[in-house]
Amino acid sequence: MRSKNNTLFFILLGLAMIALVFSGCEAAEEEVPVDEPEDVVEEEEPEEVDEEQVFTLEEIAQYDGQDGRPAYIVVDGVVYDVTDVPQWSGAEHFGFEAGIDATEALEDAAPHGAGQLDRAEIVGTLAE
Repeated sequence: MRSKNNTLFFILLGLAMIALVFSGCEAAEEEVPVDEPEDVVEEEEPEEVDEEQVFTLEEIAQYDGQDGRPAYIVVDGVVYDVTDVPQWSGAEHFGFEAGIDATEALEDAAPHGAGQLDRAEIVGTLAE
C-alpha cells in the first residue's frame, strides 16, 4: 500500500509542478504596465553647426583667432574653423593669418593646396 501512496504522491507532485510551470508561462506572457516617472527630463541634443551660415569678409576678419576668438579662413567660398587644427596654432599657418580668404594663398604658396582642410570643420559659406 505504501508504494501506491508514494506513486500517487509523485504523480500529484508532478501534476502540481506542471500546473505551476503553465501558470508561470501565462504570467510571463501578460504585459505588465510600467509607470513612467513624471519628472523625466529629456536630454537636449547638442546644437548643430549651421553649415548654411553666410559670412561677409568683414565678419570673417573678426574670426582671427586672437584673444580667445575662433580662427576661421575661407577657401573657395567655404568657411572653415581652423581653431583646433594643429597646423594653425596661434591662428597662423606659414605666415598666413586666420580671418582671411585664403583661396589665393593656398593656390599660390601652399604645397598641399586645400586638401588638408578636411581636418577643419566647415562652419558656413562666404557671401557672394
